[in-house]
Amino acid sequence: MYKGSQETATIITPRLLDEIVFHFRELIRFNTTNPPGNESPAACYIADVLNRNGIENELIEPVPGRASVVARLRGDGSARPLLLMSHLDVVGAEEENWDHHPFSAHEEDGYIWGRGALDCKNTVALWMTALLALSRSETPLKRDVIFLAAADEEGGGRYGTGWIVKHRPEFINAEAALNEGGGIALGLMGRTYYTYQTGEKGNLWLRITVRGTAGHGSVPRHDNPVGRIIRLLLGIQRKAGGAAPTRTMREMIKTFSSHSRFPGNVLIRLVLNPLLSEFLIRRGLGESEMAPVIRALVRNTITPTVLRAGHKSNVIPSEAVAELDIRVLPGTDIHRYLENIKRALGEDVEVEVLDIQPPSESPVDHPLADSIKRVLSRHHPGAPVIPILLPAVSDGGYLRRLGTVVYGFSPLLPGEDTDRIHGHNERISIDSLLYSLKIGLEVIMDYSSSDTFNKKFIKS
Repeated sequence: MYKGSQETATIITPRLLDEIVFHFRELIRFNTTNPPGNESPAACYIADVLNRNGIENELIEPVPGRASVVARLRGDGSARPLLLMSHLDVVGAEEENWDHHPFSAHEEDGYIWGRGALDCKNTVALWMTALLALSRSETPLKRDVIFLAAADEEGGGRYGTGWIVKHRPEFINAEAALNEGGGIALGLMGRTYYTYQTGEKGNLWLRITVRGTAGHGSVPRHDNPVGRIIRLLLGIQRKAGGAAPTRTMREMIKTFSSHSRFPGNVLIRLVLNPLLSEFLIRRGLGESEMAPVIRALVRNTITPTVLRAGHKSNVIPSEAVAELDIRVLPGTDIHRYLENIKRALGEDVEVEVLDIQPPSESPVDHPLADSIKRVLSRHHPGAPVIPILLPAVSDGGYLRRLGTVVYGFSPLLPGEDTDRIHGHNERISIDSLLYSLKIGLEVIMDYSSSDTFNKKFIKS
């Protein structure tokens, strides 16, 4: 089991290691499935812990039951704040398909099971415990360190981070932020890469409705809405767009290439070429699980997810409905993209926007990125550190619109079951939880504590 090491022994105490595990399990036991969310009891739990430790905090509850908690440790004001982001809500869990109850925080064989174990009550517990450590050690800070445990991230953030950004931005105004969505160790081509997430795709969910003439199934009609919507769906996916490299992916591919031999290093760079991308992905990755992931990272995607039509085998229905999950790359004007989709579908197709969130991207280089790289290099000498793009969306997009540099960085040990996120039997190893505290706290201190203290801390 991970025990910590000399340079943080005075701050990461055995008590603190016990606390992150205890608070994590308590947080898992709050059923914050969204919808409906009901994050307030979990937010109140955190506020109570912070109050007992003398840490300034405030509950923000725009509607009953949907509370977020914001806490702050004051620095000397010589640098702008650092925000530690997380969210309290989780997606639903089918209890009958789990080996252990999803809200029991069952511990077995060095793992803790629970919905939200990796998305992202581990991150809530990480930043909450890091705040306790900084407060108790009276670490001299050159910047405020703000902690946010938000409601409603899984529902789009309208009652959580989105609401705070719109109505109370001063609570979370920061130069930079650490969020979920990165910090995962990737094993690729015989090498382990450590990651920080610098951007995320935009989210565009549409419902399209096609209407036609109802009638008997024995007499086919040209305006059968079922046939029309199938043809439209096949056609619209081809209009998603070819490969379009982002700053994040260019840097990621550059790093992969620099750690590969000829001819692999040349071929890797060509993945970003719109004309060669699909060919190289097919030849290099085939039908492996990584192939659709790489495709999603280098191009816009359109995925049909819901299809409804008809009620009887011998009746042509008068309408057919489909829902689309569209994700667009940073650099794409999502509103112009929507207009192009509408034109491609045709004027007689009804298009309803269910959700729209623009893509966002932070610079791959920033002092916070330097802190992440320095800390990881101390623990994993020689291991490459790469920026990654999130093919989904998070609350980070709201902060990037304020001008905040946001990096997804919630560290995990190699081999964690990240494919269980939003799936059955989500779990995290206790070793990873403790590792995340050490790495996360060191990054915070490297970026936020006074230079004099930092030099002493790193050498101790």
